[in-house]
Amino acid sequence: MDSVIRCDIQVPSSESNEALTTETLEMLDKHNVYAVTFGTPERVGEWHEKSPKRIIPALSFTSEKSARYTLSDYKKFHEAGKLQVFAENGAQYHGKTLNDKAYDSIWSLAEQLDIPVGVHLGEGPPGGAHLLGGSSPSAYRVSLGSPFQLDEVLIKYPKLRVYVMHFASPLVDEMIAMLYSHPQLYVDISQNNWGFPRAHFYSQLERLINAGFEERIMWGSDQMVWPETIEVAIETIQEAPFLDPSQKQKIFYTNACKFLRLSNEEIQSHKDYN
Repeated sequence: MDSVIRCDIQVPSSESNEALTTETLEMLDKHNVYAVTFGTPERVGEWHEKSPKRIIPALSFTSEKSARYTLSDYKKFHEAGKLQVFAENGAQYHGKTLNDKAYDSIWSLAEQLDIPVGVHLGEGPPGGAHLLGGSSPSAYRVSLGSPFQLDEVLIKYPKLRVYVMHFASPLVDEMIAMLYSHPQLYVDISQNNWGFPRAHFYSQLERLINAGFEERIMWGSDQMVWPETIEVAIETIQEAPFLDPSQKQKIFYTNACKFLRLSNEEIQSHKDYN
């Protein structure tokens, strides 16, 4: 049996960390993208130094390396401009849910400092449950991807700004229920807009649009090590037959401005920088 996944569009990965940085920043400039970028403070700092206008620094509180940081550290990162978004947070990859009590102090801090939070829910990488652990069983579980785990979090911390990466695909109905119940909740469409067949992705996106949430859907790429996927992710929205120009503008930019609470000055600077 042929186990190789065949893709209509194939994109190469960058050959080194240096090439990844250069090629990604070139792609951001080419398409006028402002990117929430996460990693270690040191790595994100390098990207931000090379492109301070394009890179919005983000840190995860669920990564393995995040265990070294205290609440005081996060406050200092935030004060220094090194932490503008808490993302990407994938408790699911560590066998946990986002309503685990271990994260209460972080949710509280994010609400206190008004730091927006991005969380991974839904599908992981293809075969992730078998591959992510290396020689050991992976902690990742598909069953830990439900957006319903955010219900108690958003009730306990009602001023939190949270967006669900990948809109918790394929759990679109559950996501619609959560968006309907929690007006501070947004979603992004990263990776789904290039990692799945368009017909499948379009059917999901159109359901979110038809449910009335066109003002809470944000574009993203989740390009990881494939800078060219940024271009594919853009084309996927540009070519969506059921989206009008106003809806595309909201998904590409306007909704993120609102969610991130960008000032008029920041928005004008984007126009001037383009």
